Amino acid sequence: MKTKLFTLGLLTFAGAATAGQITVQNSEITLNRAITTGYFYSNNTGSSNRDDFKVSNFLLGIGSDAKDGGIGFSTAIGTVLIPTVYDGGLTANKAILSKSFGVIYGYLTYKPISNMSLDTGLLPTNIGYELATSFTNPNITYGSVWSAQPFIYPGARFTYQIGDVKFYGEVSKDKGIVDGNHSLPTTGAYAIGSLGSFMGLDYAVSYYDYTAYKNLVDIVLSKELNPNLRLGLNFDYQWLDKSAKVSGKDDKGYGLALYIIPQFDNFSLPVRVEYINDGSKGRESGIYSSVSKAYTTTITPTYRPTKYTYIRGELSYFKADNLIFSDKNPNPKDSKTSAAVELGFLF
Repeated sequence: MKTKLFTLGLLTFAGAATAGQITVQNSEITLNRAITTGYFYSNNTGSSNRDDFKVSNFLLGIGSDAKDGGIGFSTAIGTVLIPTVYDGGLTANKAILSKSFGVIYGYLTYKPISNMSLDTGLLPTNIGYELATSFTNPNITYGSVWSAQPFIYPGARFTYQIGDVKFYGEVSKDKGIVDGNHSLPTTGAYAIGSLGSFMGLDYAVSYYDYTAYKNLVDIVLSKELNPNLRLGLNFDYQWLDKSAKVSGKDDKGYGLALYIIPQFDNFSLPVRVEYINDGSKGRESGIYSSVSKAYTTTITPTYRPTKYTYIRGELSYFKADNLIFSDKNPNPKDSKTSAAVELGFLF
């Protein structure tokens, strides 16, 4: 999902399945994606609902690579859970164009020459370290930094490649979402960036601009230090447009996520540590859910019985300096602890 032009080595623990192939009208079509199931628990949910069992992902992907001078495509239908450190996975499964089941992403790729391409349709973003399905991430839940980034949106993206480096520009109808609010004043967005590999370091640098809402600069770095250890870093700096700024409130925020992924044979132990700053206390910008300052810690022991299956557990802790959570009574709380167990089958 959130299929980046360059995945920054994220799939070190799970890998992408080698798809089966069928032939339709002399075109090579690939089939892939996954089904995952899980148990999710979280405290301070604001209600008595503290746990649930879920089919967390069911995704069928179909695609065909674009050849030079030709057109290819990539699409996926199904339903995905979008569990975050804010909700612990106790949320509804979603598609992008419907509430429960439907198209997750889908776009056509025109490749006029070997180092140039144009993608149009429903695009996964290039922003951020984490991808948009749990089974392609080192952790089950998404982080607080990810929660303030763009996701999937209708638009067009032009990409030009020189060696191991890609440059891209895009325009979209991404209207953004804040705390479930789809009625933001923005009417779309544009972005420019570069991603690739330099001297063994994978990187992505992007600027993303929502019209009449906010702007963000995103930096992703990732490096495999040795066959048993990969490190990743995602830094975001965001600021509101003048039209979106609230009088008496700050207009900027930033977030930093560090990923440490040790792996030994079929076992890995991904750890994510985050810090977010949404402005001075009492003057929060709202970019990071008005937490002022907060940190999260997530650990996800993962075992892969086979190349295309996994079993993993997770424990995450969110601590904020504001009372953004509540228990069932409801008493305001400044922390949340969540746990999950997920089984995955990739195909």
